[in-house]
Amino acid sequence: MNKESNNDWMVLTTINAPRHLMVTGDDLEAWLRGTPAGGSLAGGASEVDTMGLQTFFYECDLGAQLGFLRGRHIPVEQALATLDQHVRPGFPKDFHFPLDAWAT
Repeated sequence: MNKESNNDWMVLTTINAPRHLMVTGDDLEAWLRGTPAGGSLAGGASEVDTMGLQTFFYECDLGAQLGFLRGRHIPVEQALATLDQHVRPGFPKDFHFPLDAWAT
């Protein structure tokens, strides 16, 4: 298993742990890019799954997050914009996510 696959595995097992319907790497990538279309979740979810993103940003190891982003060629700035739009509003104003350390 290469390093990127290992990061995908760590991220997806964390996100899928409490779920009935499985999230794929393609689903997560689409949500992070803000272009969800035809994902596998619920037979082709077309909306961003805020809980899935919350799990990614809050519960996944920072190294696995960065590895997933790098492996999928998703800029950290794009991930931070998705965090700001979909996840951060549900947390206290001064809450600091691990990925915030990478903000430019």
